[in-house]
Amino acid sequence: MHRVVASLLTLVVSQVFVVLPAAGEPHVADLSKGRLLVSDSGVFAFDPETLELRWRRLQDQQTFEPAVIGDRVLVTGSRGLYAIDSESGDLIWQRPSRQVGFPVVLGGKTAYLTDRDGLLQAIDSDDGELLWQRRFPGWIYPPAQSGGLLFTGGSDGHLWAVDRDSGDLRWAYSLGQEMVYSPVALADGQIIATTFNREVISLDRSGNLLWRRDYPAILTAPTVVDGQLIFNGLDRQLRAVDARDGKVLWRRQLPEPLTVGLEHQQGMLLAALESGLVWELAGDSGELRQAYRLPGEPVARPWFMDGEILSFVRAFGGPKAILLTRNNY
Repeated sequence: MHRVVASLLTLVVSQVFVVLPAAGEPHVADLSKGRLLVSDSGVFAFDPETLELRWRRLQDQQTFEPAVIGDRVLVTGSRGLYAIDSESGDLIWQRPSRQVGFPVVLGGKTAYLTDRDGLLQAIDSDDGELLWQRRFPGWIYPPAQSGGLLFTGGSDGHLWAVDRDSGDLRWAYSLGQEMVYSPVALADGQIIATTFNREVISLDRSGNLLWRRDYPAILTAPTVVDGQLIFNGLDRQLRAVDARDGKVLWRRQLPEPLTVGLEHQQGMLLAALESGLVWELAGDSGELRQAYRLPGEPVARPWFMDGEILSFVRAFGGPKAILLTRNNY
């Protein structure tokens, strides 16, 4: 049962990213030079001003959330890792794989890729060449990064720390149960892991336990907001806990499951639910401020853009951009 739920969770990874000329970060304010990327069954690039579709790629595959470096988009599909020109959509290189992977993680110019065969690979983003690889028991999820280390784990029930440059193993910590999804690295060096034993475990970069708490439900990887860890539970409840000790700060019951990740901007949370209902919540309390309705199933996190809420819904031929007028309160 745990493995079935874990497999389903890994499919909920479609995101919206902004591609800038440099190695950009997602959700920046100035979109005029970029592209909006949506990953679903294929990768779709939209113009951020007109929301017109500019190019599409890999529509014959299930694709995961993209990573952007310079002028290229790196994305994992059902048959491997692909580098795509962010302006034209042309394929630059591809690295085939027999195993379905997970979303790619960038560290500098290196792409880190994990799969269901327990293989962690470091790949040169310029040409797709393998730099190093290490195999772990069972499947492993995309790594978190902190202090020159990669942190990963999965079905084996361990959190592994490896050197980012060499792949050498630094330490292993037994979680007592398989992980729900990827660990999360905080700015202060904490590493947060969630398990199917309904636990959240906090370690420092050296593998020392900081705190360990159990909760009433299985929790997914958190959204980090101003010292809070906001978890989505399989009981359809959002929980904000203090990153220092794991104590619950607030809760909010959702009427139905989330289908994409939470978005945090301007002190607010946006939660897109299965039916297309979008809730705008206060990030510090979970208070419901506004509710909106999308005309379909969301395939990417909604987010604020010029006083409106931008989202993408599943449609024939690829995702469709939707702008919701944001209410004042």
